[in-house]
Amino acid sequence: MEPFEPFAGVLVLPDRAVFGKTSPVMLGTGEPVATIRWHNWTPRARFEILDPAGSGLLASGSRVGFWGRSYQVVGPATEPVLDLKVSGWGLSGRSTITLAGGRVLTAKGNWSARTFTVVDQTGAPVARLLTKSSVFSLRPDSLAFELSTPVLSIVQAVGLAQCIRAAAEAQRSTTAAGG
Repeated sequence: MEPFEPFAGVLVLPDRAVFGKTSPVMLGTGEPVATIRWHNWTPRARFEILDPAGSGLLASGSRVGFWGRSYQVVGPATEPVLDLKVSGWGLSGRSTITLAGGRVLTAKGNWSARTFTVVDQTGAPVARLLTKSSVFSLRPDSLAFELSTPVLSIVQAVGLAQCIRAAAEAQRSTTAAGG
């Protein structure tokens, strides 16, 4: 499976383990396709997407900019993979995804249903990101990414899921802090 080729199917992204630094990414069949390495306790929500063995770097991502509503994923040579601009309304507003080739997609979340939908410029559905665990779980961000149209590669899909995850964590911590 080519990590940079357009992909349609289901990706399963377990939340980070309580004491772990990596999480596997699998197809719906259980076949590993990537590994996520977390950088805990970093102010920029940094992560890396590695090959399934966890040894080769495919991409890295983090929050960028002053306001903390922009996220960027870049390849090993810092080439653009995607940018996510979170709406001023947070994840429940319309967020903009710009892919490396300039294609623009839109994501909109529903906090109560804990789902996010990605559509293209015509409004046609491209993918859905679903939270697969309960709100009060120790691992509240275990995700399934259903890509119905081969618009995103595996690396782009994993990067986008990680950026949305980081934005959700930032939104939760802002809410918990009373702000």
